[in-house]
Amino acid sequence: MPDTVKRQQAGFKVDNFDYKQMPAMRFIGVDDRLFHSDTDEEYHEKKKAGLKNVVSTLHALTSYKSGFDHDVLLGHHYGRGVDVEPWHGLWGRFMEADTPVPEGFMHVDFTSEYADKPGLPYLPKFAFATFSGDIDAMHDDEGTDGGRMYDVTRNIILGQGVGIPYPDKYWMAEVFLDGFDKPSTAYMFSVVL
Repeated sequence: MPDTVKRQQAGFKVDNFDYKQMPAMRFIGVDDRLFHSDTDEEYHEKKKAGLKNVVSTLHALTSYKSGFDHDVLLGHHYGRGVDVEPWHGLWGRFMEADTPVPEGFMHVDFTSEYADKPGLPYLPKFAFATFSGDIDAMHDDEGTDGGRMYDVTRNIILGQGVGIPYPDKYWMAEVFLDGFDKPSTAYMFSVVL
């Protein structure tokens, strides 16, 4: 597996990789489908304008910060396999548990107690990888399962013998360390610790 991970990093590298276990949290964001348009150009324009509103709304909730205070694109399949349930994406941030949800926003709860049913709530245990190098290479998805950052993060986890709670509590996220107006350079991936 280490050789596979090394080959997958053509043009970029993993700067840091570790596992985190957060307390209960609430992810608050807007559905990616709000931005869907007929063309890629329209999608990016709608997303750019929409994310400004997301950021300003979430800034108003600063008293509810979770300690993982980055802009994030959270993805999940509601605890079902990728062949059963399509990907669902939310643009937003992790906040404290029970943070009030602003009008027009959605939320996903993360709890430290394992629920006996698939899907929500998810567990706040994850691998966290940061990357540097060629942004286009990091975001290339040709020949990957979910993009290069996704594949590298997942394969490091599996290579270390750590479990991924697929499909019942599986989620992943792109992390925008410098805000939504810059490309993502970090990745989160649900794990079993």
